[in-house]
Amino acid sequence: MGKVSGRIGGAIGGYDVDASIEDGVISGRIGGAILGNDINVNYSMEEGSIAGRVGGAIVGKNIEGKIGPDFLSVRIGGVIDGYDLDLETRGNSVCGRCGGPVIGFEVNIEIADNQVTGRLGGDVIGMDVAGYVENVDPIIAGAIFAIAYYIYQVNHRNSGSHGNTGNN
Repeated sequence: MGKVSGRIGGAIGGYDVDASIEDGVISGRIGGAILGNDINVNYSMEEGSIAGRVGGAIVGKNIEGKIGPDFLSVRIGGVIDGYDLDLETRGNSVCGRCGGPVIGFEVNIEIADNQVTGRLGGDVIGMDVAGYVENVDPIIAGAIFAIAYYIYQVNHRNSGSHGNTGNN
C-alpha cells in the first residue's frame, strides 16, 4: 500500500493531505476533518484512465482524464466551473499547470528520499508543499497535492468574507 501525506501552506491557512493508494485506488482526505473533502479516485496506468471524485456526492468535483507513468491530463470539475490539470514527471520532479494560461497555478514539486517539497502557484501567490510519500508513483503524488491546492482555492474563493453592508 502507498501513502501520501503532508501539508500545503503553513500551520495556519493551509491544507492537510492524507491519502492511501492501493490497487489503482486513491482514497483519503484533503483539508481538515471538518473543512475538508474526501478523495476517491480510480486509475489504471495500463489503460491510461483516471476518474473519481473529490468531496461528497452533492458538493464536490469530478476528476476524469488520462494518466501514464510520466504524465497526467485531467479535468477537475465541470465544463464551465472546472480546471484542466496537466502534469509530467522529469526525473524526481513533477511539473505542470492547473487552469489556463492566465487563471490557474504552476505545479513544481520535487520527490526525493520519500520527502516531497516544492511550490504550488507562483513565488508571491502560492503555497509551499511539505510532505511524505511511500510506494507511490511521483505522478500520483504530484496529482494529489495539485488537486488539494485546487480544492483549497475553490473552497476559499467560495467562502470569502463579505463586507459590512452599512445596515446596523
